[in-house]
Amino acid sequence: MPSEKKLGLHTSIFGAPLADRLAIVSEAEQLGYTSLWIAEVSGPDAFVSLAALALNTKKAELATGVVPIQIRTPGVMAMGFLTINELSGGRAIAGLGVSSPVIVERWHGASYRKPVTAMRECVAIMRQLFTDGRSKFEGEVYKSDFRLGMRATAPRPPKIYLAGLNAPMLHLAGEIADGVLMNYSPPDAIAPMVQHIHAGAKAAGRDPAAIDVGIYIRMCITEEEDKAVDSFRRELAGYAFVDSYNKMFARYGLSAEFEEVRRLWKEGKRDDAPTAIKEESCRKIAVFGPAQAGRDFVARFRAAGVTHPVVFPIGPAATSARDYSATMRALANA
Repeated sequence: MPSEKKLGLHTSIFGAPLADRLAIVSEAEQLGYTSLWIAEVSGPDAFVSLAALALNTKKAELATGVVPIQIRTPGVMAMGFLTINELSGGRAIAGLGVSSPVIVERWHGASYRKPVTAMRECVAIMRQLFTDGRSKFEGEVYKSDFRLGMRATAPRPPKIYLAGLNAPMLHLAGEIADGVLMNYSPPDAIAPMVQHIHAGAKAAGRDPAAIDVGIYIRMCITEEEDKAVDSFRRELAGYAFVDSYNKMFARYGLSAEFEEVRRLWKEGKRDDAPTAIKEESCRKIAVFGPAQAGRDFVARFRAAGVTHPVVFPIGPAATSARDYSATMRALANA
């Protein structure tokens, strides 16, 4: 059953000298962060990054947050997560997502068909490989007849978490996963999302309380709130072109703002497009300001049903190192 004391931290070992980044990660573990998460889009490889963390940490869980399932085969991902699990002594979390058609098809030339079905089948194959070392599977999207050539000695297999934004994937996570990682959602939106997760668990005959509910919580502990808000406004604007995020943000009342972002972008006014997103909308989804504001924000998520908040430090590029450290230290043990 998930611990109520879990607190994660999004990190990256790139963007600064390696020794400095590893020192920050070590400090985070000493401060009490119970999990460390690595995202993967078009920068550092998540598996290589987690290998470095595995060798430089002792007790924090090590998670991908998240890797797209379509750009690696289930077997390749299973080998990667089992390797991280061995290096870390059983601390790996396989955070899986379905990304977007732009990233999967345009960037990688892979297929985006039937994403929910693909996720269900991918998890089934990975579970077989994690527990039996052998997968024999034939589905609508994936086929596998594969035997691992590696011996697992870690005390437990990797856990599997699914990235969930909307009802179908949240329901699926409740059915088949150990946990969920949500993203870009305000505290008052969590309860209905948790209901979808619990409904999936009940449909599968599982204990809903056994599903760990995580979320990336973006925040910047800073005295320069205006600059941090402007930076986040630009970050949010990029999601106006991703259908799955558009559907989710529409629930939070951002449809008109995102539509204006797209209009300005199509007119060639790309620098102006982020200004369509209101400060109020930014502050609904993220928090900026003093440490207590960040702690209160985390408390609201816990009260809404989150069992595994993951602090995601953000801020302007010019002050990223300062803001990251300040946010990490301020939110420790939140």
